[in-house]
Amino acid sequence: MNRPYPLWLKGTTLLLGVILIFIILIHGKFILMPLTYAALIAMLLEPLSQRLERLKLNRIAAILISIVLVFVILLGIISLLSMQLVQFADRLPEANQKIQAVSSDILQFMEATFNVSPSRQLEYLEQGLSAMINKSGQYMSTALGATTSVFTTLGLLPFFVFFMMYYKEMYRTFLHKLMQNNNKLVNDVIDGIQGVTQNYIIGMLTVITLLAVLNAIGLWILGMEHVLFFAAFAAILAIIPYVGIIIGSLPAIIFALLFTESLWNPVGVIAVFAVVQFLEGNFITPNIVGSRVSINPMVALLALLIGGELWGISGMILFVPIVGVLKHLFDQVESLKPLGYLFGDSREYS
Repeated sequence: MNRPYPLWLKGTTLLLGVILIFIILIHGKFILMPLTYAALIAMLLEPLSQRLERLKLNRIAAILISIVLVFVILLGIISLLSMQLVQFADRLPEANQKIQAVSSDILQFMEATFNVSPSRQLEYLEQGLSAMINKSGQYMSTALGATTSVFTTLGLLPFFVFFMMYYKEMYRTFLHKLMQNNNKLVNDVIDGIQGVTQNYIIGMLTVITLLAVLNAIGLWILGMEHVLFFAAFAAILAIIPYVGIIIGSLPAIIFALLFTESLWNPVGVIAVFAVVQFLEGNFITPNIVGSRVSINPMVALLALLIGGELWGISGMILFVPIVGVLKHLFDQVESLKPLGYLFGDSREYS
């Protein structure tokens, strides 16, 4: 007769398992991060590839066309935003003049309020800038290494996507062989994960498009310049839950402060993004992304913080759908259903 393991042993094993997972995520991110991106893209492109195959294209051609199509679209979006960014950069000399004028007012205010002379204030500022430069020198090699890693990852990403799509049946067969007598469970888990992931990605792309349109309409009504860049930038950053759209709105707000004469313009910009944020959180995302990635806000916030700490911005983007996939996996395994319930947003246990 099998005796149940004591609670302290279960707790210790679980804690060691969590620690091991964190160690793997930290030290293995150089390979886990591009593989995760590739897996998401591969699952997104799979329906398109299958449709091309039904048009009598072979598997390799269908996969290649799908990959080329998505990268051409991304390249077009990046090129369009880059053109807007160049136009925005042409205004930087004017921004410098505005900043100098504002700085002069600040120096006078500090002198009148705290009795600190402008020369002393500039001395403190120079000391701060000197310390910042010294610190930045220490991090320069790390930044260059990170940049090289990013370009290497982007270069390898299409290959990862291709092989994941090409060998997908091999992975399913491997899991069937590994989980003998559980083929139905394996199929349910794989199909469910693909469905959840596709639903999340397509939903988020739809949300980003709608947010870009709403941002553009609001900024256009206010008479803002570079509407396309500001609207798209804020919408794209909305992929980071809760804080993305706030960070994305800062360039437009700063631009309105520097290049408009009335204070009502930046107030109007803040109002536009506040209204869009309200619509996104209460109506757009819940109705478009739906309940298939129904993790509760507390878990989503923890995933956001942990992902940002472990993998930076990529972690903030990837960990929320990863937690959604884990919830689906937990819901399919009887012994893990309590964890699935804990991750979900429904109070009823099923």
